[in-house]
Amino acid sequence: MSTSSEMQIRRPAAAGSIAQSGSSSTGASIPSASHDKRKAESILYSDIAVRYNENSLEQCRTSVSALSGCVAGIIGLTSYRGFLFYGFSMFLLSLLIFIFIRHEHRKFFTGLNHVFVNGFFNGLLTYVLFWTFLYGMVHVY
Repeated sequence: MSTSSEMQIRRPAAAGSIAQSGSSSTGASIPSASHDKRKAESILYSDIAVRYNENSLEQCRTSVSALSGCVAGIIGLTSYRGFLFYGFSMFLLSLLIFIFIRHEHRKFFTGLNHVFVNGFFNGLLTYVLFWTFLYGMVHVY
């Protein structure tokens, strides 16, 4: 396999791999060659590139969790408003990343859920740590 600078490599099906039979016992029709080619086209991902991109996304989420926790603590958010602020900040980060990659998430991640869903709860503990620490420093002491 040749290496490329992009993470996603498309490999079309070989012409000889499409099975063609002369007759069928069930009488079913054989799909067209272009339909078979679309179905047989596989997408290969570089494992190193996928791990690097997911690690970069996780570092961004952790940084934004710490920063938004500081902001929530300083402005004095309590109860559900603080957790809504965390959800808003994570959604905003995911949206900015999605816009930055120009809707071509298949080049960088195996699925769109990696951008919006994965790692959402991983930064929650970091957020709560910074939120409660700065809330206590600014509003309690």
